[in-house]
Amino acid sequence: MFVVAIIALHTPLEAEAAALATDLGSTAYEQRLHLTSGTPAVVLTTPDPDRARALLRSVRGRGHEAVAFDASAIVPSGEMLPLRRGRLDPEGITAEEPAATHTPGALGRLPFEDILALIRASQRVRLETTVEVKEQKIGLGRAVTTGGLVMTKTVTRQQTRVSDERAEVLYLYRRSGELPWILRERSASYTWLGDRIAPVSLQNFRQTVALLRERAPRAHYDERLTGPRRALPAAGEPSAASSDPTADLLAHALALWASRQAPA
Repeated sequence: MFVVAIIALHTPLEAEAAALATDLGSTAYEQRLHLTSGTPAVVLTTPDPDRARALLRSVRGRGHEAVAFDASAIVPSGEMLPLRRGRLDPEGITAEEPAATHTPGALGRLPFEDILALIRASQRVRLETTVEVKEQKIGLGRAVTTGGLVMTKTVTRQQTRVSDERAEVLYLYRRSGELPWILRERSASYTWLGDRIAPVSLQNFRQTVALLRERAPRAHYDERLTGPRRALPAAGEPSAASSDPTADLLAHALALWASRQAPA
């Protein structure tokens, strides 16, 4: 499946919605729905690469920033190298935990010069908690043995509760094209902060983002994906490989655009 995404609009939204409607044979209302949540905005998914390239030329011809790509090139966040424990030195980051696709025990190394883009986003996180629930039930046998003095008994059972929350992540895409890294707000140890470590994970996450931006000044930084957004059917359903495939798709689009802006 091929995807066309607008990264930045340089004309009024209404004008581009009308132009997209002409390009795609749809209505301005339909295209407005794609654009009202802000950019990056996916405006076409198609199995036809020629159609994707034609729309890309048209959108760029109107002065907008846009990219087109094969969705099979997206690296799911669950397959990226997680930055949970590690150390930062003047030249780069050494992660002490491998990605799922790496050899167990191998250390990952990411030079700051190799960081192409730092894409900050929020992802859906599914939390499962198991609690004990106690209920009072009528116990006929107990009523008989106690002569009717005790009519109920306490029954304890396990109950699993599922909730969806959002937590921040930072995608670290590489100039070399090697496997991207990912920093997850709630699963990192933040030992690299030393005595600056705080009791709140979000504060530590933000400190780390600021530190990485300082150490990798050439990296493109984008935080547009931290806000609420609709799930994109083209991204697929959440799975073991990715809890939020929509975030992965949009982050990939931003990284691809950043690669086009990077000096040769």
